[in-house]
Parts: sequence; structure tokens; C-alpha cells
Amino acid sequence: MRRCRPGPQPSPDAGQSSGLLEVPTHWTPAQATAVFEVLDDLLESVWRRYGIQIQKVQRQDRVVTTSVIPATLGDGDGPF
Repeated sequence: MRRCRPGPQPSPDAGQSSGLLEVPTHWTPAQATAVFEVLDDLLESVWRRYGIQIQKVQRQDRVVTTSVIPATLGDGDGPF
């Protein structure tokens, strides 16, 4: 299953590294498409196998565990 993706959006810094991964700038469009398809298939396979666990981890990462009210706020002190 292929997902529809928006067309390429060249950025002002096209060809420069994002710091995460250096993508070769000499690939042909066919080579870039082949790499994209492999990564897309890998993403889909990982999601099928681990999707529920990934969602649980992401949900846990978003849980706020600290108080919104500062500990130094007294009973007579209001937030305003």
C-alpha cells in the first residue's frame, strides 16, 4: 500500500545536511525514489508490528508529571 505524499518541497538550504543524516546530492530521481520506497515499506512494517507499543510510548512521553502551580505559591497568593 502506497500512501499519497505531497510533491517535493525544496527548502532554501537544499543539499545541506540537517544534522541527522547526510543524504547524497548525486542520486538520480530513480535512485531517490527507490530509497524512498524502501524507507516507506520499512515504516509500514515497523508500524504494523509495533504500532500499538509506539502509541503507548508516545502517550507516556506526553504525560505531564509536574505541578502547574509553583510550590512557593502560598494560600493567600493568587496566580494573578
